[in-house]
Amino acid sequence: MFLISFIFSESEYYDNRIVSQIEIEGNKKTKDFILLREIHHPLNGPVDKALIERDRNRLENLGIFSFVSWELVPTKSGTFILRYKVHESLQSTPPTVFPIYNESKGWSLGALWLFNNFQGRNQLLALSGSIGGEDTYGVNFQDPWLLNDRISFSINIKKNLYENRFLNCEVEFNSKKIGLGKWISNEIKTGISCAFESKNFIAEKENVLYKYFDSYLNLKYDNRNIIWNPNKGILFSSSLRYLVGYDSKNFQTLIWDQSLSYFVKLNNLQNSVFALNGVFKKTFGYRSIFFQDYLGGSNSIRGWRIPDPKIYESEPFRFGHDYFHTSMEYRYELIPKFITPAGIESGLSIVLFTDAGFIAKSGYSKHILFGSGFGIRIPFPILGVLRLDYGLGVLNYKIKSGTFHFGIGHKF
Repeated sequence: MFLISFIFSESEYYDNRIVSQIEIEGNKKTKDFILLREIHHPLNGPVDKALIERDRNRLENLGIFSFVSWELVPTKSGTFILRYKVHESLQSTPPTVFPIYNESKGWSLGALWLFNNFQGRNQLLALSGSIGGEDTYGVNFQDPWLLNDRISFSINIKKNLYENRFLNCEVEFNSKKIGLGKWISNEIKTGISCAFESKNFIAEKENVLYKYFDSYLNLKYDNRNIIWNPNKGILFSSSLRYLVGYDSKNFQTLIWDQSLSYFVKLNNLQNSVFALNGVFKKTFGYRSIFFQDYLGGSNSIRGWRIPDPKIYESEPFRFGHDYFHTSMEYRYELIPKFITPAGIESGLSIVLFTDAGFIAKSGYSKHILFGSGFGIRIPFPILGVLRLDYGLGVLNYKIKSGTFHFGIGHKF
């Protein structure tokens, strides 16, 4: 009874009260306008706590703050000051050398000079390179709000040299890409990009070189509350990629990708989230073994190892151009995100998962792969989440493999 009375009195206390001022605290580097453009609560309008919370989520989704909170401070005139408090996460790194592990390419020694929130404008500038399992260098620049009408811009130049483990050849990949995006509303975003790319497959007996123009179109609906770790909302993405070859190999390929993710907080289980995802890919036109996909690893059917030449020969049902796979996860936040004395966010979540799907050269396959297991998630600056999973791969009700997977970010 006391709780009901308290909730009623608190709601009544804010009724018809006006927000006369909006303040921001804690943004030592970030420009004020970067935050203010995400705050939709009207000035000199009545207090709307639901809108305030949505504004808080938008600030956290910028990806440059470890924590965002808000408070209403009463004034002598009877109005309120709406005050947002932010804690900026790691903004940049000095030129740094560190080991890198990629599940499909192995260990490399990487170098990175990163400017997150570049110039305090939520821009990203990264200079990167590596040697070892993957030899790379690249430059990446992103501005999520280049113009006042929420038009984003990106440019990426990179060169990679790595081993295709199942075709037993080296791949030299070059790309020069430019992209634009546009938020149509708070939930709908479109994106386009154009790139000149080449892939040179270097084997013992011959080289196969592809040069092509890559055009990409994406439509996305996203009403998740927190992007890096949602507990409610839907993310739907549909994209078309059109590849046109030139020079030595003339070809045309159209790739249609779709993904749907759903997140819901389980009210009867504190700090628990149920997450569901489905991914579909269909290829039209030219197909080549050099552009085929596979199932297995941290981003498709967990519990199945990354393929090698032996698996390529013995398990052909894991390779193809068309696929569908789905995932279910139960996520439990054991230690909520916190900031360490070094200023780095951390925490711990436990995940139970089940994956299932198939892949085919074209159309449908009768071989349905399953994978189930458990994992942990650790929040980390810039990357969002560090992920470690262990899964068992199942086919025809028999366990075929078991393996660990390491990844960055949630699977979906």
